[in-house]
Order: sequence, then structure tokens, then C-alpha cells
Amino acid sequence: MSGGSGKTLQAKSLTQLTIRALKAEPRPYRLPDAKCAGLAIRVAVNGSKTWDFSFRLKHGKVRRISLGNIELVSLEEARLRAHDVRKAAREGRDLPAEEFQKQIESQRRISVTALIDEYAKRRLAGRLRTAHEIELRLRRSLKKVGKFAAADLQRRDIRDILNAVADAGHLREAEQRRQVIGTMLRWARGQDYIATNPAEGLTSYSPGSVRDRVLTQEEIACLWDWLTPTNLPAHHASILKLQLLLGARCGEICGMRKEEFDLDESVWTLPANRSKNAKSRSLPLIGLAKEIVLERLSVSGAAGLFLSEFGSTLRSVNVGNLLVKRRADMPIPHFTSHDLRRTTATRMIELGISIETVAAILGHQSGGAETRTLVRHYVKTERLPEKARALSAWDDYLRTVLGGKTEKVVALKRAS
Repeated sequence: MSGGSGKTLQAKSLTQLTIRALKAEPRPYRLPDAKCAGLAIRVAVNGSKTWDFSFRLKHGKVRRISLGNIELVSLEEARLRAHDVRKAAREGRDLPAEEFQKQIESQRRISVTALIDEYAKRRLAGRLRTAHEIELRLRRSLKKVGKFAAADLQRRDIRDILNAVADAGHLREAEQRRQVIGTMLRWARGQDYIATNPAEGLTSYSPGSVRDRVLTQEEIACLWDWLTPTNLPAHHASILKLQLLLGARCGEICGMRKEEFDLDESVWTLPANRSKNAKSRSLPLIGLAKEIVLERLSVSGAAGLFLSEFGSTLRSVNVGNLLVKRRADMPIPHFTSHDLRRTTATRMIELGISIETVAAILGHQSGGAETRTLVRHYVKTERLPEKARALSAWDDYLRTVLGGKTEKVVALKRAS
């Protein structure tokens, strides 16, 4: 009998000696094993010998598979394998097909570390202003389970990780980790990397609180006087001053670049790719803000105005971490860089500047849904004259505050 594997000889009770004695012929041939139905040795024209096994599934279909080269699979191993496959076939199962499917699924299973890589590349990069911080938090949080298959990650695994952070007294950090892990795993489920989201249903560690810190006039004056290179690195001090002067986000100022400035018109334009709402925003440079920017432009040898000692662009997290380290040295009660932005907005409103203009300066939209729709789709002006008048009034206010320091202001002590 001949077929795709060549001529089939009469079955013999195979032994190692019989197998070694088989020689190559001009055409391939098969020698069935009389002790194991369906099992045979296939001898190719080049002399290589492989195990060949045919079996019939319960529904009648005949399958033929290779069990490997005789150098890798012994006669005993081939017979045992043939027995297992035949037994499964009698139960209606195609064992080789099942194993192949499991192999495919295993190859498609992604580790937690690889999942973070994919998430950072496909979801975070170029989309979120805080992409780098989120990626770092994910890697720190999930380091212990990095080698786990993401599909095997259990809610208990995540809870143990978060509990360790919370038990150390860092409830807010535990909550932030819960949020970023949950967001990534929701994305992973949507991308079919995992079938279920193990972070779903995890209770919150800290609901957080809406910060309402607004610096007083005395605090503004005292802080400004403290923001010198003797207390903070010059770049960090200038960033905090500009944040108070412009009401911009700390990260927006950290990333200032030379090409963003039009010195002829005295305007700074924040590009859309650096804006939280993905929209560009232009602000007039007035008074003290213009002085700081011009000073930085005159001495900066790189495109970025604010660089670390290693030459990389400073980020908001760098400024925030430094404020935490210098908390004991601060001349006023603890504040964050975002409190300066809130102070600018609040004091501008108190000066009588319209909320619409303040919102435009800060990069927010004010008004109801209809107004926001109008601005989003139809109003395409930067309202530079209004912003210039507002920032000029704000600059005058700050100059008055800074010029009116008293002994009481200078002696203001840090509250615990």
C-alpha cells in the first residue's frame, strides 16, 4: 500500500534492533508496529526515521500525526503517547489538537510586565500628559508580580500589594495605585489580553479631598522672598514664581521651550501636545513673568528653559518632590505647586476679573453645556487683549503685595 508517506510494509513487532536495521530506499516507506495499532516508523529517502501515528476519532474521522524523530522519542515513549491519543479519541477528544490550542493560548499569554509595556506604548504615550508618572507607578506597584501571566492575576494579589502600601501609612498612594492598576486592567480586558478585570470591585483606600489651600497676601510675599537659589535650585524657584504669575500648571511651565515664545508680541503659546486638554493656549507675557522668561531665555543654552542637572527637562514630579524634601525649611504652612495655581485663580476673581477670562487664562472652560459647546466648536479666539488686561492687573497686585512686606510678614512661621 502506498500513500503520502510512501509504501506501507507488513507490520512487525518493533524493537530497537529492528528500527536501527531499517535502511533508506529510493522512496519513503512505513513499517507499522504490530504491538501498537496505528503506530509506525516512517523512513525518508535521506534515511531519517520518524514516528507516524494514525487514529480514528469517535465520529469516524481518521487523523495522522507525527510523534517525533526516533532520536528524540524512544519506542516505549512512542507507544505510550499513541496509547494516550487513542484513549482520548475513543472519548471523542482530539488530544493533539487540544494540546496545540493550549500551546497557542500559552504563547499569547502576556506577562504583567509585558502588559505594562503594551499599555505604555499603545495607550499612554502621546495621549496623556502624566504618561511617564503613570507608567512608573504601575511598574513600582506590580514589580512583585511582573513575571505572572496577566490572565492569572487575582484580586487577592492586587489587594495584598495595595494593603502593604496602606499599612505603611500611605493611604493616598494606595488609592492612586488602585486607580492606575484598575484603569490599565480595564484597557487590557478591552484589548482581549485578559478575560476578566481582577481589580474590579476593589474598595477605595482614600476618597481623597478637594484641596482648598489659597495663599494669603502675607504668605505670597513671604514665599516669594524665600524662592531664591539659596533655598531652592534656581530653575525650581523660577518655575514656582511663573506658576503664581501665569496660573499655569507646574508641568506646563517645566516644559517651556524657546520655540513657544513670540518675543515680538510678548506671547507664550502652550502647544496642544503639552496641554492637559490637548488644546493650545496663548498667554501674554506681562511684567514679572516676562522678566523671568527673558532671563531664562538669555542664559539657557538648550531648547528647554528648565533642565535638571543631568540635562533632562524638569517635570512637575521633580518640583513636587523637592517641596516635600524642603517642607521643614518653608517659611509658610505646607503648600503644593497646584495651590499656587488655585491662589492665582482665586485672587484674580477677587480683583474683579471675570470668571470667563480667568478660565481662559488657566485653560478651563466656564459656563453651561451650551456655552462650552459654543467655545469648543465655534469660538476660535485666544482673547489675548482680555488676558493681557487681566494679567497686567494681577502683576500690579503682586507687585503691591511683594512691595508691602512688614515685620509681621517676614516673621510668619511655619505651622505644623
